[in-house]
Amino acid sequence: MTGQNYAVAGDEGSQPPQMVRVWDGPTRLFHWLLVVSVAVAMLTGFLAPEWWMGTHLFAGYAIVLLLAFRLIWGVFGSEYARLINLARSTRYLGAYVRGLALLRPPHYVGHNPVGALMIFAFFGVFLGLVATGLMVQAGEEKQGPLAGIVGYAVGHAGKEVHEFLAFAALAMIAIHIAGVLVESWLQNVNLTRGMIDGRMPLPRGFRVPTPRAARPLAAGAVMLLITSLSSATLYGLSRMPPLGIPIMPENATYRSECGACHWSFHPSLLPKTSWEQLLAELDEHFGEDASLPADKKDEIARYLSAYSAESWDTEAANRFRLVSASDPMQITKTSYWVAKHRQIDTKIFQSAAVKSSSNCTACHKDADTGRFDDQKIEMPKVSRP
Repeated sequence: MTGQNYAVAGDEGSQPPQMVRVWDGPTRLFHWLLVVSVAVAMLTGFLAPEWWMGTHLFAGYAIVLLLAFRLIWGVFGSEYARLINLARSTRYLGAYVRGLALLRPPHYVGHNPVGALMIFAFFGVFLGLVATGLMVQAGEEKQGPLAGIVGYAVGHAGKEVHEFLAFAALAMIAIHIAGVLVESWLQNVNLTRGMIDGRMPLPRGFRVPTPRAARPLAAGAVMLLITSLSSATLYGLSRMPPLGIPIMPENATYRSECGACHWSFHPSLLPKTSWEQLLAELDEHFGEDASLPADKKDEIARYLSAYSAESWDTEAANRFRLVSASDPMQITKTSYWVAKHRQIDTKIFQSAAVKSSSNCTACHKDADTGRFDDQKIEMPKVSRP
């Protein structure tokens, strides 16, 4: 009777339950590592500040490796780790639901039909999270192996799906935990302990099918092959320059003339029309006369026009193109800037380390590149009275 993951009732009597080894070590290790990785991904994605993005990405890549392993182990693992058993158990969904409605669900060796469906749903959602996460990382952040082929628009659309799937995963996790608690109560079985020591109690008289042994060497060989091919492919993709980031030369005139009074803003932070308006009003430059000789003004104008927001596909460039209707020359007046900095204590902007909300380099250590990576944010410490 190999290939089944359900138990057939026999003469149970009143004997104590028999302990059956169900979950092998690799399956249990996968389960708990996935729990930790998903927890880290959720905490850093929902609660942590943006500069924890590096940890979030690390958790995401860990989930990728774990899912790859589980799919392979689902073919070469021991009996109850095999995906074919999960698929077969779903055939008994009707009988299980009827028993559950009567608060007398039948015993199963391994996952019951509802649990099996939940496992497949988790796989689908987590794979979707991984795929959309890579899209966001590439399109919005210009990072990761897909940065050379995914544009901002695709990455931004992927972010919407990524967030939806994250909420779906949270709901599924809650349902999964509730299901484990209910099943443990109805069956008088500690399912959580079973995923720790691998053993599950079954009533005496239940005939357990002879399990198939794991094939770890075959699993390891396939894992090595897939990892090698994937790594080579991703490495090749990662060698491509990020899409939408032009090679911008240094302009000494712009740096010296504008940087003499304040940080010389990256050209991608305003659209061409805003730069043109700003240069046309240098005699009234935010309350000061910042007039320049005609040759220097023309040189700076050509530079800013060539590398304005329209020439870049970064998140900052795409967002800061939408300037404020009343203050089209002020980056800090755009709705995007205001939304991104709403939670920051105003004392930080007033501190000696920052001095002004327009001093981007005080917190964004890569501001001169125009990328504004989340991992490059370093909030200065402000002394409290």
